[in-house]
Amino acid sequence: MTEPVVSALQVLSVRRRRLRPFVDFGPVFLFFGISGVDHGREARLQRRFEQEYYPHVVTARLGGVGAGRYRLEGLPEDANRRPWIVGADGVVRGELSEEGLGAFRVWLGGNGGKVRAVALES
Repeated sequence: MTEPVVSALQVLSVRRRRLRPFVDFGPVFLFFGISGVDHGREARLQRRFEQEYYPHVVTARLGGVGAGRYRLEGLPEDANRRPWIVGADGVVRGELSEEGLGAFRVWLGGNGGKVRAVALES
């Protein structure tokens, strides 16, 4: 494992994810007498929960790290609950909750954007 790199985080954009309407057809099928086991339902509901709980997508530039999944030490805990994904061009993308985005903005205003990127095991 390589030594963590300390670098400046430059925020490029913060946007709110738009969600498609979620329709669960299971009760409709059950009403008409069509029964069965929906094997992918739990995974779909978990993905939907994560999309609703982490609606903000933050895109930033981080120098000196390679592509992969990282934990950015120096960020508030609320902003660091999910891994940050760094692309090949050094652009980092993270998904934040409402609380995480608020903590991230407060941290960014007072800290100057210095973080230490620590690679996560894949």
